[in-house]
Amino acid sequence: MGTLSCDPDYFSLNVKTQRKDLYDREEELAFLEKSVELPITVVTGIRRVGKSSVVSVFLSDKPGMLVDLRETGPNPSARELFKRFEKALNSSRIKRLWQFLSERIRGISVGPFGVVFERGVEQSMTLSALFDLFEDYASSERVVFTIALDEVQEARGYKRLQAAIAHSYDYNKHVRFVLTGSQVGLLEDFLGERDPSAYLFGRAVSRVEVKRLSKERSLDFLNKGFYACGVDPPKELEKVVEALDGIVGWLAHYGNYKLKGLSTKEIIKNAAMLELEEVKKLRGKYYLPILQSLAQGSASWSYIFRFVRANVDTSERQFNEALKQLVKYGFVEKNKEGYSIADPVLRLAVSKTWKNFEDW
Repeated sequence: MGTLSCDPDYFSLNVKTQRKDLYDREEELAFLEKSVELPITVVTGIRRVGKSSVVSVFLSDKPGMLVDLRETGPNPSARELFKRFEKALNSSRIKRLWQFLSERIRGISVGPFGVVFERGVEQSMTLSALFDLFEDYASSERVVFTIALDEVQEARGYKRLQAAIAHSYDYNKHVRFVLTGSQVGLLEDFLGERDPSAYLFGRAVSRVEVKRLSKERSLDFLNKGFYACGVDPPKELEKVVEALDGIVGWLAHYGNYKLKGLSTKEIIKNAAMLELEEVKKLRGKYYLPILQSLAQGSASWSYIFRFVRANVDTSERQFNEALKQLVKYGFVEKNKEGYSIADPVLRLAVSKTWKNFEDW
């Protein structure tokens, strides 16, 4: 089809930065506006549901920055974290803040492409000290400065980050944190919700959940996305919506590659392959059998255990630990019916039913 100009660009696979390109989410954005009255706001939701885009658009007209912590950990070096903050500062385009920092920190300078954290700066200052400087800047500008930490649980092993957030919570009146996480159990561990010795234990937080789109909104998203590109929507959209279950990231994936001329089977296959790569990162012989037992729908603990034990040698303790980890990592959800796979494409990938897809 060649290169299409889409306005709004709902099908872009990048994190949205403009309000017009973010489909709906009025409720979530309004809640964020109110919730940042507290020092910490937590944004949850399963993978690919659009948390990063919601937070990015929320910050688009505010002093703040979005720090991408994906694939940093779980035990990142101080150098790695400071590089992530450097990149976020440059993406913020707040030149007054660049100059403010360069005048106060040895080892930080402003170059042609933005602020530069020189090697070793992480040894001469702490994250707590950096957050204090954000406080000084925000106070001098008479604004609130928001630091969004995307997929913050990825850096959970770096305890100084929790300590720095706790320090800022207690002492900095003009700094707010927005913490996003798709691995809800690990995010709860990061917040120390059940650990009185944790730095953030007991501190009040606001919570916002970014949910799946309903069937009606999923159809509306796809229809509007195609029309915005000057293309008539395919007739198969209802079946696509049924298969992708309101996950806006997969709906955008479908729209993006459909515009590029791929068949539905190719699109679903590519998505399934991406999910299988994620599963491969799990190290342990029990994870895949558990997912295979859930690939057809919700199941009880006893059913899953019997299925797994029929395929691999396991004890109840080993099984429970593996199931707990899958829930923590956000691959599996626990509900009234039992347990289920959270992501519809992961279900297709594990059951290999994506192979049966043809263009509808």
